[in-house]
Amino acid sequence: MRGGFTIYRRWMRDRTISTIAWTAGILVTVVATAAFYPSLGSATGDLASGGSEAMSTFLGLGNGIDPGSPLGYLWVSLYANIFPWMLMALGVSLGIAAIVGDEETRNLEYLLSGPVERTTVVLSRFAGCVTNLFVVSLISALGLIASLPLFELTTASTSTAPDGSTVTSPGATAGDVLAGTFASFAVAIGLGSVAFMLGAVIGRKSIALGIATAIGVGGYVLYTLTQTTGDLQFLAWLSPWRWYVDDAMLINGLTWPVLLPFGTMVVSLLVGWQVFLHRDLKGG
Repeated sequence: MRGGFTIYRRWMRDRTISTIAWTAGILVTVVATAAFYPSLGSATGDLASGGSEAMSTFLGLGNGIDPGSPLGYLWVSLYANIFPWMLMALGVSLGIAAIVGDEETRNLEYLLSGPVERTTVVLSRFAGCVTNLFVVSLISALGLIASLPLFELTTASTSTAPDGSTVTSPGATAGDVLAGTFASFAVAIGLGSVAFMLGAVIGRKSIALGIATAIGVGGYVLYTLTQTTGDLQFLAWLSPWRWYVDDAMLINGLTWPVLLPFGTMVVSLLVGWQVFLHRDLKGG
């Protein structure tokens, strides 16, 4: 493991501009979404309540979630779709860049020509991926937490149920945001790890990127179709969206399925590491 921290630090430094750009883009999206709550909160509730079952599935509505409440608004407008997709895109980008990205430019071949083992490179680059994704996720969460009191998202809301009764929903808290962000981070690290494994195993950036993207999109389509049609429900277990959307951890708190992507992470790392140890590099 000699030189592992040096490789980790160098890779993190080389991605500084990229990390700042990703952080800024996600942070602006998160804060802008929060800023529209005072004007769009009630409209979001009306749109969701008048939509079809397919629309409800797409928005992640279920289990009595009020889309007009602070947490319901953040869930429908950000956490059910946009935020995890942005983190997954970042995760795939990092996973691809870690091994196969440098392999095709021959930078990896140059690195391995020195006194460094492949195991050191794999573990250091993977640690860099996890760190990068975690830092971007955390900064985004902190930005949203700081925005909550500025845009009335910490204030409880009262709505009228179809039977005429009134329902009071609590405002969003820092704990809610951290729970929802960690769930999104988990989904992203699972797919990012798969992208890392594909790059380490296949050695072709375009192929690894295409397969990782297909897995991410395919999982969402699979979940949406099974929930909308009611058919082949058992296949929904193959998609992380089943627990991510159904458990709505931003609203309900963390549940044990959030650990599943970390199992995927461990398996992907082990497979990618072992195959990379024994295959020839495909530079250029």
